[in-house]
Amino acid sequence: MKRIDMQTWGRREQYAFFSARQWPYCSVTCELDVTPVRAFMKERNIGSYLGMIYLVSKAANHVPELRLRIEDGAVCEHEVVHPSFTVQNVNGQLAFCKARYSEDPNDFLPRTRAEMDRAKTTPQQDLSSTGHDELYLSCLPWVHFTSVSHPMDLTPQDAIPRITWGRFEPKGDRIVMAVDLLAHHGLADGAHISQFMGNLGGFCAEPETGFAGLRA
Repeated sequence: MKRIDMQTWGRREQYAFFSARQWPYCSVTCELDVTPVRAFMKERNIGSYLGMIYLVSKAANHVPELRLRIEDGAVCEHEVVHPSFTVQNVNGQLAFCKARYSEDPNDFLPRTRAEMDRAKTTPQQDLSSTGHDELYLSCLPWVHFTSVSHPMDLTPQDAIPRITWGRFEPKGDRIVMAVDLLAHHGLADGAHISQFMGNLGGFCAEPETGFAGLRA
């Protein structure tokens, strides 16, 4: 992690402007074609939720602005950020599951699958956050949505991006999926959100690239 020098940072004026707003966040929802990646994951027996957690984490880590956080009033950049996502436990209640991100799918997928299985079988879980180097991920597999809202801390301002995706939705001869990204506008603009969407859309269109290095 490195602390951003506010005297030389190119976004210092934008950061000051948006941080002074009552609601300093921006959110964009896009519809992505997931036809190729859905078939790829099905052929290789990769659970769709697990596979998308990996691809979403990879797409976000490739955008430096989505690795910026506000910590003790300072802007910091993390070298890597890790997914924190939701699962349903044995009681049917919301539980948080955390995994350490690795770009190597042979490492990330089985390790994260084990963490998901552990979280699902734990009756009670601590719902508190454990660090700034996280991405908050969630899936709504029951609906195809056009927007999403999230609870946020404003004092101090929460700068962890929220990324949510919906169910696989038939559309003609294709399968699409809604994806929403909410970010602190002082740290990221529409261009950075679009970069994330482009990364994820590319991984979904060419899953061999998204899951590069995956062994059979």
